[in-house]
Formats: sequence, structure tokens, C-alpha cells
Amino acid sequence: MSRLRFWMLAVPIAVGALLLLGGVGWVGAVFTTGGTAGGQQVDVVYSDACAAAAIDARLAEYGLPGAWSGTTLRLTLPGSAADAELPAALAAPGVLVMTVDGKPLEAVLQNAGVQIDTQGVPVSLYTFDTAIPEAVVVTLDGAPMSVQSANGNELMLGAWSRQAVDGLRIATDRVVQVRHPLPCAPQVVSVTPVP
Repeated sequence: MSRLRFWMLAVPIAVGALLLLGGVGWVGAVFTTGGTAGGQQVDVVYSDACAAAAIDARLAEYGLPGAWSGTTLRLTLPGSAADAELPAALAAPGVLVMTVDGKPLEAVLQNAGVQIDTQGVPVSLYTFDTAIPEAVVVTLDGAPMSVQSANGNELMLGAWSRQAVDGLRIATDRVVQVRHPLPCAPQVVSVTPVP
């Protein structure tokens, strides 16, 4: 066998073996973490419990345990650098407004998820029951959003950040908030660690 032919066979086999090992390692990591929150347990006091059901739905999407007692939510944080931001994210209204030429665009949300675009930027992807014009202007809870693209009935909002993990968190928070908008606007009164 010639040297060239040997390398033509050996390189794909070596690359395939490395990919297989990486995949096995990733699957092992996913199954051994168990998907449980590993952070501090806290009591979050909200100004009102009017949004308890919607906040519970948001917690379920995050895979986080929580229990209500009046206006107090006992919550186990995920154990990430952004733990301090979670109570306020849970209380964000989640009102997505789309306008075209200053007029409201009526559309019913069909699906929402997080993706990474071709440039490596995390995006919140929303699918609606109607076509979204390219000239759409979008706000979320009154804040203007950066529309990355409007294609057919899909809307992509970019979540640019200096850290990729922050971009993913922002995109995920937006999706969860819009999927489960709050019926009222509770405020975070206090967050106290549980001893």
C-alpha cells in the first residue's frame, strides 16, 4: 500500500474515532448531570401572587423546582453566574408587540425556541400563524428588539452579548417569557437565601 493511500484511509478513521469519543463524552455528561438545579435555595417575595401560574409554567420550562406560599416563591436557583437575574426574569411581563408602519400586527404565536444562527449568535426564533413583513418593528416589554430576520411566518431576534453563555441565557429568557406572558406585573420585593 502506498503512503498516500495509507493516509487517505487513516485520517478519516482517526477523525471519526475522535468524533465518536466526543459524542460519547457529551452524552455521558448530559446523563450524569441529571438536569437538576444545583444552586442556592432562595425565598423570592413578589408584590403580588397574581402571576403565580404563569411563573410556575416558566419554572417548568427552565426545569427548576419552586413552591409558593402566598406571595413568596421558594426557588432553587440553577447555580450559574446569572442566578441573581432569575427572579426579575421570572417577573418580566413577556409582552411581544409587532408593528408595521406604526400599526399593530396581529399574529398568534405557534412555536418558539432558541437557535444559533450562521454567525454563531444565539437567536430567539418565533413562529406565528401569519406572515411577518420584513419591515416589522418589535418590542418586548416596551424595549426595542433587534430583528435579525423576518422570513415568512418566522421572526428571529438576535441576542448579542460579549459572552456566548449570556447570549443563550438572554435568548432563552425571551422565549420563555413570550411563551408564558404574565397576566399582571408583579415586582420583586426581596430575595433571601434559605439557610
